[in-house]
Amino acid sequence: MKYLFKFNYFLFDLPYINRTIELFPPWTYFISIGSCILYLILIRTVFPLYKSKFAQQSFAIVHYGLLCFYSLVACLTVFFYLIQTNEIIHWSELLCSPIPSWLRILSISFTLSKIWEWFDTAILIAKGHSLSKIGFLHIYHHATTFVLFLSIMNLPGSEKTGILFNGFVHALMYYHFAFRLPKICRPVITTLHRFIFGIRYRIFVMNTNIFLVRISSNIYFRIHLCLFIVYFFSNFFFNNICLYRRKKLNKKLIQTGLT
Repeated sequence: MKYLFKFNYFLFDLPYINRTIELFPPWTYFISIGSCILYLILIRTVFPLYKSKFAQQSFAIVHYGLLCFYSLVACLTVFFYLIQTNEIIHWSELLCSPIPSWLRILSISFTLSKIWEWFDTAILIAKGHSLSKIGFLHIYHHATTFVLFLSIMNLPGSEKTGILFNGFVHALMYYHFAFRLPKICRPVITTLHRFIFGIRYRIFVMNTNIFLVRISSNIYFRIHLCLFIVYFFSNFFFNNICLYRRKKLNKKLIQTGLT
């Protein structure tokens, strides 16, 4: 099955159907840049209009619970596929072997689920959080992840590991959102999320080198990594772990009368 997503070209063989989708600008820009703009329009205009619906606790639990279940199923499906094909121990096959049609369907649904995840922001808005309080990290992540997964589908290794690793960490994350894990698990999940992102990036680069291509999505992926990993994770670690411990220590000193 042929698949290639670039910002100026999109080629996609539909699974089990002898039809090929081939798009050129401006339609490719509607998919890439347009999806980011659509998300920004939704969080600025549409989501605030439906606060009462999104604010219901039942909606949040169902939303997070279904995403947890879907992410877990997607992760386990790819995991057992890699075991069955021995790709889990043979990296050359993992990186080079094309995925079957049924797995491409799962991959498409997983990419589309990144649009489903936009309702994470709707729930936060319904809880009374302003966009500034929600933060640039959250908004940037949800605005770009759909395009990011369109890009990593270009290569078989990054496509399979993208579902495997992202599905695993999102299953943990959405379970925490729905049912609440102990507070100590929050930095652990966040650190794991960033660490797995780094592994996926390395696999993407290896896959790109093997196929001897320098597609535009690789440049996008590198920019995304630099912004998302280096700055935002460092900022999160400093504000939520280092400063938190410092505030906790100052509170104890005040209580004991040492300050």
